Amino acid sequence: MMDASATGAARYAALFQSESREHLDELDVALLALERAPASPDVSAHVATLFRGMHTIKGMAAAMGYAVVERLAHALESRCEPLRSGAEPVSVDAMTLLFDGTSALRVSIDRAALGREDTGDEERVTALVAALRATSPDGLRASVSGAPAPVTAASVTATSATPSRGLTPSVAARVVEIRLSDDCPLKGVRAMIVAAKLGALGQVGQATPPQERWQDDAFDGVFSVLLTSDAGDDALVDAARSAGDVARVQVRAHVAEVASTAAPVRTVRLDARRLDTLLDLVGELVISRDRLLRAIEAMEQPDRQVIAAARDAARLVSVMQEEVLQTRLQPVSQVFDRFPRLVRDVAHELGKDVNFLMEGREIELDRALLDAIGDPILHLLRNALDHGVEDSETRRAAGKAPAGELILRAARDRGTIVIQVQDDGRGIDRLAVLRRAQHQGLVSMSETTLTDEALLPLVSRAGFSTAHAVTNLSGRGVGVDVVSTRVRALGGQVELETLEGEGTVFTLRLPATLAITRALLVEVQGETFAIPAVNVEEALAYHDALEVAPHALAAAGHRSAGARAITVRDEIVPLVALDEYFGLDQSSISRRGEDRERHVALVEAGGRRAALLVDALVAQQDIVVKPLDVVQGAAPWFSGATVLGDGTPALIVDVASIV
Repeated sequence: MMDASATGAARYAALFQSESREHLDELDVALLALERAPASPDVSAHVATLFRGMHTIKGMAAAMGYAVVERLAHALESRCEPLRSGAEPVSVDAMTLLFDGTSALRVSIDRAALGREDTGDEERVTALVAALRATSPDGLRASVSGAPAPVTAASVTATSATPSRGLTPSVAARVVEIRLSDDCPLKGVRAMIVAAKLGALGQVGQATPPQERWQDDAFDGVFSVLLTSDAGDDALVDAARSAGDVARVQVRAHVAEVASTAAPVRTVRLDARRLDTLLDLVGELVISRDRLLRAIEAMEQPDRQVIAAARDAARLVSVMQEEVLQTRLQPVSQVFDRFPRLVRDVAHELGKDVNFLMEGREIELDRALLDAIGDPILHLLRNALDHGVEDSETRRAAGKAPAGELILRAARDRGTIVIQVQDDGRGIDRLAVLRRAQHQGLVSMSETTLTDEALLPLVSRAGFSTAHAVTNLSGRGVGVDVVSTRVRALGGQVELETLEGEGTVFTLRLPATLAITRALLVEVQGETFAIPAVNVEEALAYHDALEVAPHALAAAGHRSAGARAITVRDEIVPLVALDEYFGLDQSSISRRGEDRERHVALVEAGGRRAALLVDALVAQQDIVVKPLDVVQGAAPWFSGATVLGDGTPALIVDVASIV
């Protein structure tokens, strides 16, 4: 079992990694801006961002005792100094070194946070530091090879809890109040270091706010400790300031219980797992709310006060549900901002000139979805760069601008989140895909062309590729397959539009949240199913007169020619009887009386419509989405499950897989 000090150290390591990554993302943005316009008026601002970011990472690494990270960040900071002062212009060589250095810094930070700092590529780091030193006009003025011993939560806790040498009960107790610098990184770590410095002079007692708040970084850099020591006030001030990043120290006599000096905390870093647990509990509350309301409705003469109390409780649960869902929303920029650097590096590797644009970075998405969409987007961007965008010479020959355009876009559409990866490249070679598919026996030899709808399932097949050679980027037939699998697992869908010679657009449609959604509950063969409300256009009564001849679908150009169809306001729509589609045993259940009216739910997904024939419409309500614990592919028509208000389970229909 991990002790408290080890847990605190691990928490600090994770916090260091998280904050360092945020700074690295800012560095990448500044580097890319400098590379695009090395002589623009904004150069000084971008260089200042680089210098400030390197300095901050260096300080955090020093506080954590990560010598390799500190050494590399120091070298990068020193290399930025002549650029910042204007003594040296921004050059290609300088940019190459800075790009290489930040890449190595990212790797070193991840290794350090995992406790494997000494097992990395020391030779590469040493060579980079030497190169940075050699190209810095003044060189590195200070060696950072002799880094201090790591200061961890464990060492601070031990120091704070150990009585100082030679103390007697008559020694006076004092309160030491500290304010850290506003730009101090990892304030919790710095507070621990201050406590350790003071602990060397005496016995550290109560802290305000408590040290648990330090570990969570849940304070604003103002704190106080109760210290019993025979050292003078000046010695205590000097000890606290020696920790670094200390703006003010004040020592006063301990008269009464120390009052809190910390200002109210407006933002707190919170472990995402706590939010997940909270959301699960709110989900159970939603189910309990529905059960309570259902039970009250079933009463013959419910008490008015009970009804009023139940409605108030239901309202509060709804408010709580919305608030918790809002806390999980984060801007897609947290994922999008990783990609400009990647696109730049891959384009350079391929020798292509690419303008990369991002739109809708402010769109907010559920954190769980945000964590999951990174890899699918990465695959689509790599495929676009490798297979889509042509090199400059080819583009000129085709009458295009020499630089390709690659767009990553986010938007909201009818309660769903839409992510698009669009390029203006060569498009997908339909003939090559057709021949490959025919060679593998996937398409009839009589077919002469492929529509976008027919194209997507083929390029999404595992192992399907038209590449003539396998490269580091693609050619293994796993890119679009991974995208399709991941997006389907998230309850979303993939769409494809391509025009040969003009480009390709991949569209990912995702639910706004994975946790709670609105759904239409329907009954089929005595079983209840949930259809996501975002896919439902309307519900209407079914009667035989609505049906039209099967050949009408072919005449209307539908891919499901020969299937059943109905007319809805003069439009022909495929009809899907869910009992037949799901293979339910119609003979085992008396489905309905002859006079019982059936219904159809008119649904849409990816621009395709269908009418789902059901036995009855039950209700429309919020449902808590649970993942299906089944072998992948065993339930292709369902995207999840839920528990209804009466405690019975219901499967959630994946509309995109049916239409």
